[in-house]
Amino acid sequence: MSDQQHQPSAHRSAAESDAATGSHLDTPHIMIGDVGVFAGEWAAYDHLGEIRYPTGFIGRLDALRGREDRYAVFSCDRNTAEAIVAEQERLREETRQRLRADGRRGEDLAVELDLAYAPLYFADDEIVLDERRVHGEADGLSRICPDGDGRYTICGWQWEWRIVDPADCDRLVGTPPTAAEQPTRIPLRHSPLHVPHHRLTVTSLEETVSYTGVPFTATLCLDGTPVGRIENEGKGTWLRHHDPARFSRRDMHEFVLGCRFRRRPTVEETVLDRLVTEYKLEYRLTALSPNSILARTVNADGEFCGDVVDLESVSGLGRFDRADGWADLAGVLVTFPTRPSSVAWQAWHRGRWRPVPAPATPTDASTTTS
Repeated sequence: MSDQQHQPSAHRSAAESDAATGSHLDTPHIMIGDVGVFAGEWAAYDHLGEIRYPTGFIGRLDALRGREDRYAVFSCDRNTAEAIVAEQERLREETRQRLRADGRRGEDLAVELDLAYAPLYFADDEIVLDERRVHGEADGLSRICPDGDGRYTICGWQWEWRIVDPADCDRLVGTPPTAAEQPTRIPLRHSPLHVPHHRLTVTSLEETVSYTGVPFTATLCLDGTPVGRIENEGKGTWLRHHDPARFSRRDMHEFVLGCRFRRRPTVEETVLDRLVTEYKLEYRLTALSPNSILARTVNADGEFCGDVVDLESVSGLGRFDRADGWADLAGVLVTFPTRPSSVAWQAWHRGRWRPVPAPATPTDASTTTS
């Protein structure tokens, strides 16, 4: 697949879509395992200053790749796979006509066409990708086979597929699920974890300080009733179940299966740690006195490190609507000791964590003054 962008001479009306785009599906933010809409970045074009895609394909998000998870790896059924093959041929034909208009003929035309859009076609149940013009006879021919469920992953690890909003596509192949048909993913306020429901919560926390870190025990409740104790002695976090008849290891496993951490499936320890973090920070926010602000440290991934302080804002919280208020806060926070993993401070303001700018250095101050 060529990296060049394709700009069709005309785009289809949304009314010509294969499926209605009127669902409330927020596809650009779907999680691994969810169904969404995907389009090739190479096919994007500009329409009145907005990026649009000729065709969006319905599939299941199986992986994310690239810097900042820019690209998607997705799988689709046979009908959608046939539509992707047909779309590749449409792009080839459009490119062929353009090359002919530019005076290309014969072998020159064929080579340039195959370099821009490799031949893609079905051979029985397999999809053949012919990239011999790019990789040579030995390595240029590959086959894409359906998995055990009959689903195809078409060049997901090579081509630049994007998760897109169905409203940005001229037409859709397949029927996107409505929001009600997608698995429930509820974001926590203080960590990048999505949970299937809020019935499972931490209701108390006891922390101690030791040379191994900050061990803790916490009470885990289901619908307000204790079902287990979360324990951490500095070497990992686990759950000790109180009443397996009410909430068993299998129940916890099912809950974890429904969770997503940074949009990906996760493990029980990660979920337990983030539930504890949620309780700890919510407790501090609830206990915060009027006209005070809560700050926390985060690591390079933007995750809470464990350092948290609350500060009285003598000039009022409204001052943090101005840059000088944040600069003063940065100057105060730099005096607090932090964990080695800490790289920055964040402050809770107007219902969300906002980054606190790094304090100005003497060099910065002299540059600003001059």
